[in-house]
Amino acid sequence: MNKSENLFSTILASSAHDMKNSLGMLLNALNSILDALPEEHLKKSQSNIGIIQYESSRVSSSLMQLLSIYKIENNQLAFNPGYHNLYDFVEEQVLIHMPLIEARGFSCEIEIDESIEAVFDESLISMVISNVIGNAIRYAHSKIKITAEIGEYANITIYDNGPGYPAQMIEMAGDYIQGINNSTGSTGLGLFFAQKVAALHVHGEKSGSVSLQNGGPLGGGIFEIAIP
Repeated sequence: MNKSENLFSTILASSAHDMKNSLGMLLNALNSILDALPEEHLKKSQSNIGIIQYESSRVSSSLMQLLSIYKIENNQLAFNPGYHNLYDFVEEQVLIHMPLIEARGFSCEIEIDESIEAVFDESLISMVISNVIGNAIRYAHSKIKITAEIGEYANITIYDNGPGYPAQMIEMAGDYIQGINNSTGSTGLGLFFAQKVAALHVHGEKSGSVSLQNGGPLGGGIFEIAIP
């Protein structure tokens, strides 16, 4: 990377950080306003409130992903793997999205043995899983299912009953940054970030990966992250 490219990356990262802080202040102010509203007003606006909170969180998540990618590329990201219970971890991500799940009348099933554990960076993997759940809520019709299994890898899989991933996106396996689509507004950022995070998880000669498919028990999109 030449000097001008490095300067641009630094400015972009700094701007993303400032925007994330400003958005956080806006969300805190919104929550304070909501806390002060009468219960009957909240019920009438539950759907719109859920959308505002979801979209705000999605922007915040995108900014955090940009900052994390910048740190990964510049070897500045703190990587802190540890043992985590997979059921508890996934349930926590689902609960974050529960207001919108309920507002949209969705069902979200967790099918994970409550005793299994895996080693991973909780902060990074939570951003990945939370982003995929958010996208599933956005595109699915009514159902989401999350499973996890332990073998050579810890595999976390998210199914939905939406239209599935576009064929060209599935074909991009391992090169998701090419998913930029000006007509749809898709940047491929979430998948590119997931790919980067998965690759940070290494055990011996094995490294983590992500994959996309269609079909499965709900007939829609299937996202899987494999952690060695």
